[in-house]
Amino acid sequence: MNLRYIEEPSLQFGYNQHLCPKAGIADYSPFDIGNVRPEKIVVGMVGKSESIEKICTWMEGCRTEVLAKPAKKGKQQNLNLFPAFCGFNTSNGFHSEVKWDDNYLRKINNSDFEDIHKREIDLSDSIKEVANLYLNEIKYLAKNKNPNVILVILHEDLMKHIIAATFSPQTDEEMIVSKEEEEDITEYEQNFRRYIKAKAMQHKIPIQIVRDRISNPTGEMQDPATIAWNFFTALYYKAAGTPWALIRKDMSESTCYAGISFFKSRDKKSTQTSIAQIFNELGKGVILRGEEIKIPKDDKTPHLGELQAYNLLSQSLKEYLEAVKQTPTRLVLHKTSNFNDAEIDGFKAAAKEYHIAQVDLITILDTSFRMYRENAYPPLRGTHLSFSNKHHLLYTRGAVPYYETYAGMYIPAPIEVRLYHYDESPNTICDEILSLTKMNWNNTQFDRKYPITIECARNVGEILKYLEEGDNMELKYAFYM
Repeated sequence: MNLRYIEEPSLQFGYNQHLCPKAGIADYSPFDIGNVRPEKIVVGMVGKSESIEKICTWMEGCRTEVLAKPAKKGKQQNLNLFPAFCGFNTSNGFHSEVKWDDNYLRKINNSDFEDIHKREIDLSDSIKEVANLYLNEIKYLAKNKNPNVILVILHEDLMKHIIAATFSPQTDEEMIVSKEEEEDITEYEQNFRRYIKAKAMQHKIPIQIVRDRISNPTGEMQDPATIAWNFFTALYYKAAGTPWALIRKDMSESTCYAGISFFKSRDKKSTQTSIAQIFNELGKGVILRGEEIKIPKDDKTPHLGELQAYNLLSQSLKEYLEAVKQTPTRLVLHKTSNFNDAEIDGFKAAAKEYHIAQVDLITILDTSFRMYRENAYPPLRGTHLSFSNKHHLLYTRGAVPYYETYAGMYIPAPIEVRLYHYDESPNTICDEILSLTKMNWNNTQFDRKYPITIECARNVGEILKYLEEGDNMELKYAFYM
């Protein structure tokens, strides 16, 4: 066994490199500052009148600095973990601005929501009908105004409706939410989000779902500056911007990364493959949907056949070439289950057809294995334990020296990394996995557990469930995040 520490990887911004997405954008501008990029983002908004007003006022306030999270009594302010938001304007930070006018605001009447809530229908049907209220207005904006991004603004009355409908019958005493009911509430909200994202992509404009309560966050929510960082970074990316990128080691070569996971149809009758955004160091790439697979009775782990693996990767590389205009020299493929021989042969055949010299096939799994330090903090993020060349343990969450703390609520769990075929060194492969945990443009706290390849594949699969026969799927990750 061998134990080592991987230094926190830097990211590339417009004028320099930095460990942190927030500091990198504030100090060095987004990665694409010198190229074609969204200097002006036109947004449409859909929601109740008062909800739209709240978000408009909030975005106006975010044009200038949003103060950093204050320290708790007796504590020192942590400006690395909770920095001020630099303001979304053309003078600093993102060097971009958000624009809208009354013609881009589509207001849904209170009575429309109330009519649905009053009817005695199943909660799932109720949520679908509410989503369709938004989708009708999204369709109008897409056909008549064509904004860069459409904000889908959820009001708290909608969330109260979901909570009330999810509760078990109670006595006159105060209602108590059981753990199962909390999970149901979360699932219903996720179903709404997934359904509306799947249907909205038919209109070919990315949407950003936001709850109106971010305009006045309560104690259990993120602080105002962090909310602003996450919102505007995602908005910039969805408007075709590139906030940051991985650092390329050799400018003459290109590596592409892809992730594969499996998802069941909503009726649980079939299992399909989703391939994540197959993308390069700049985050440019495509998403594809795989074929339906059959799971044998003697093996409940889903696997692709050799031809299915070949077809999936071959088509992905074809779309990647058309989008990026470059064939990669190296392919890194992450999967959430073990590779079998048929999958290895199929993936390698597809890579060979596109003259890809290096191929790394890697399984990334959860594990019950844990490591402990002698002091009060958990293992450092970047702690890498090698059991053998092909078997590794990697802490992608843990104590972060830059943050001077562990920014989690629970004991961090490492990921298990298995190398089924590799041409690059195992240390480099684990270094890259740590870097890829920082490539989620939906969240600016960089200590994510999973690389974007795996996170993206799972997100895509959850939304693809809601596409029906005849629906189109978009190739860009902006439609799924």
